[in-house]
Amino acid sequence: MSRLLLVLLSLLLGCACAKPEATEARSKEPARERRPSAAPAAASAAGADAAATTDAAPAAAELVIAPGPAIAMRAGGRRVVTSSRGLVVSVEALATRAGVTVLEAGGNAMDAAIAAAYALAVTHPSAGNIGGGGFMLVHRPGQPPVAIDFRETAPGGLSRERFREMIAQGGVGPLSVGVPGTVAGLELGRERFATLPRERLLAPAIELAKKGHRIGEREALTFRWNWKGLSKDPVAATTFGDGKRPKAAGAVLHRPHLARTLESIAQRGRDGFYSGDVAEHIERALGGAITRRDLAAYRALERTPLNVQYRGHELFIMPPPSAGGVAVALILRQMAAARAWEQPHGSAPYLHLFIEASRRAQARRRFDVVSPDGLDSERAQLLAARWQSPQDLLARAPIEPERATPSERVHPLWQAAVREAEHTTHLSVIDGQGMAVSLTTTLSAGFGAKLVVPQTGIVLNNSAASFASAGDNLPEPGRRTTSSMAPTLVQRDGQLVAVLGSPGGDTIPSTVAQVFLALVDGQKTLDDAVDAPRVHHGFFPDEVRYERARSPDKPTLDALVGYGHTLSKKTIPIGDANNIVVAGRIAHGYSDPREGGRAQAPRRGP
Repeated sequence: MSRLLLVLLSLLLGCACAKPEATEARSKEPARERRPSAAPAAASAAGADAAATTDAAPAAAELVIAPGPAIAMRAGGRRVVTSSRGLVVSVEALATRAGVTVLEAGGNAMDAAIAAAYALAVTHPSAGNIGGGGFMLVHRPGQPPVAIDFRETAPGGLSRERFREMIAQGGVGPLSVGVPGTVAGLELGRERFATLPRERLLAPAIELAKKGHRIGEREALTFRWNWKGLSKDPVAATTFGDGKRPKAAGAVLHRPHLARTLESIAQRGRDGFYSGDVAEHIERALGGAITRRDLAAYRALERTPLNVQYRGHELFIMPPPSAGGVAVALILRQMAAARAWEQPHGSAPYLHLFIEASRRAQARRRFDVVSPDGLDSERAQLLAARWQSPQDLLARAPIEPERATPSERVHPLWQAAVREAEHTTHLSVIDGQGMAVSLTTTLSAGFGAKLVVPQTGIVLNNSAASFASAGDNLPEPGRRTTSSMAPTLVQRDGQLVAVLGSPGGDTIPSTVAQVFLALVDGQKTLDDAVDAPRVHHGFFPDEVRYERARSPDKPTLDALVGYGHTLSKKTIPIGDANNIVVAGRIAHGYSDPREGGRAQAPRRGP
């Protein structure tokens, strides 16, 4: 218990879990742990906008969690890649290969993750980047997991007025760009955990940028989807097209300016990006919306992961400013409190519990999470309690068996919710010695701000548009905006058993939680867990999204409609889980077929 209290006091989630009132009477299993009620949701300290619409939740009785029967994950799978030498799994085959070559050269998991991440900036430019940000978790056998936060920050000149102006213009353009964090984050990871020289780690990306790579079908599709925005920027239009139309699949994409920027980073590290010519080009391209002072001041940070327990497994999840990590933890706590495992996995009652848990966790993610940096201790503890438990949301709107709860009853800021972008990329890596990295990186929207910095090849993010106009995540100069990214590590009895994560905007918590629950409650192998149908409720819009290509069966959908859920069938996939399951010294990797990608193992040792 003392360890968990320390976690709480350091702004991290402990292992408490809220139990919905509607399911409490069913529980006959004695509780392992009781926690006091979390503080009621408070109005944002940042604005009268939020304060005027936020009312206190009703008081609730103490909620109880039952731990549930422990159960191990299944190893193997018909379609997984299996190796004892390590694995790299990413959305793009050339980036995966870049990481694998580093493992074959004697690098560790961090070396390989850095190489793959830089390669994705070349071969998956809609989300892979050096002009964005992200999060990563690092596992070292016998050591506590470490979180590295390289989320973008608001530039010094981003006032509330300029933020509103930018949102009114569609959330793109110079004012939408946050101070990039990717290079600083990869450099911090390299300094702390890597073994090979920086030049070796960037060599595959530099070669791909110089020599070019053949555009794949999926990459060409992202060019077409985003061409309307890209075509408005002359540099982007001639980088990813001929100025009039986007490049097609099969064409060769050369990135000579990006190659020079990558060479600058290889030679000078963070200074090759955050100062000198590259920083000057960024400042000039944005008309001073980001200054060289903003760039020089940026720092990646180490944090302690969130922690949640479920059926004998201990999950380590990215902490705030990851709001997605908070959502994953709250989904699992509610599923545990509702004893979801007593229902057949994937059945209508099981999915109903998941949907309702997601609805409440997503409300918390949207409105009640903020970067912890700079908070005073009293507010930090209040927010930590709020992140730790959905109890105030459950008191306002308890989960009812076989009845959907309208989202407007769950959180008072319902009317302030807006649709969110969904473009990110995730990679998972493990080496032969058991070190593992779960890394998610983003430009926010596809191709971010739809701007390419002249002479550098850098595609810029639009993460400043991720701040909110209501709730806690309001824009302030230097503040990190929250994110749905939620890289996750899973241990059992102190041993690593899974490396999880996904892209997908607000669908990320849904994907991470569903893959984990399929592995544990569903007892599926990794490939079957990743391929299984997914559903998603993001709080807003008030609907349950499901995939046209991987739909639950009709009786299940009909039952959900009978519970009062509004269903929405979409062609767009939910997430892209490039994940790893570990059994002893053997790793099993699988790339989600929703976006393609590749899982690959070294063919030889160093």
